[in-house]
Amino acid sequence: MADNQINSTSISIEIEVPPKEVWNAVSDVTRVPEWSPECVRVIWKEPPPDNLIGAKFIGSNKRRWIRWKGYCEVTGAVPGRYFSYNVRPLGWWLHPHTRWTWTINGKSDFESVVTLHCEIQYVTPLGRLIFGTLNRRLIEVSNGIQVTLHRLKSSLENNHIR
Repeated sequence: MADNQINSTSISIEIEVPPKEVWNAVSDVTRVPEWSPECVRVIWKEPPPDNLIGAKFIGSNKRRWIRWKGYCEVTGAVPGRYFSYNVRPLGWWLHPHTRWTWTINGKSDFESVVTLHCEIQYVTPLGRLIFGTLNRRLIEVSNGIQVTLHRLKSSLENNHIR
């Protein structure tokens, strides 16, 4: 594989809550550790602007014995529909990056189809050392997305007032 190769994975799930409620949850990045098997803490670098675009936050992650921080910046935010951010593992100024995108489609007024998409780019030997091959990392990320979406579904449906 070429060093700058980008690969991606995405998974969808139906959640019985309105799209706006899903968006409110996933765009509050401090809640990601509730659902993610890898992310253990998220803090905003500074209070985010109302539209969230350009907001920066730091995610603390853990996988087995490995711990790292991701330096994140919101790149897209459309209430009730879309939320996206880039993650740079070595600081905001440095590549490679991973892009996470939540897409929310209303199936009805009270039901949403939620897709979590992850685009991964490796360019450093350190990334390959920590996470292994890109294909191996994509499999791990896909498994993590499955867990995240099922936890999100459970959390939102169990706390939704009908």
